[in-house]
Amino acid sequence: MNDLPIVEGLLITASIVTAATVIIIAFLKSGKFIKRVIHFFDDFLGEEERAGVPARPGFSERMSKMEGCMEKVSERLEVIEYRVAEINYELQPNSGHSAKDAINRIEKRINEIEAKLNG
Repeated sequence: MNDLPIVEGLLITASIVTAATVIIIAFLKSGKFIKRVIHFFDDFLGEEERAGVPARPGFSERMSKMEGCMEKVSERLEVIEYRVAEINYELQPNSGHSAKDAINRIEKRINEIEAKLNG
């Protein structure tokens, strides 16, 4: 009958050791995950300059720079679209005023001259 407290003590000790082992293993395994989360927030929030390491802008600063670049790209795209429309206009026949009409007239005259020389 005196063995019962010893068995209970051993069971409690084994339970504590098992729980401690599980907690330590979980902490060690989650270390990589925690580092990744910290790195994500460092990248998201940015980091100030420190010895030997340049400053890294955060998400908000990078997004505002990208928005500024997108405005320039949009303006440039409008210019390109306008120029393409001008070129397209010149490549379509339109009652004699486009480059296409001039090319067609030149081709017709060359064909006429060629016909007179051959015939």
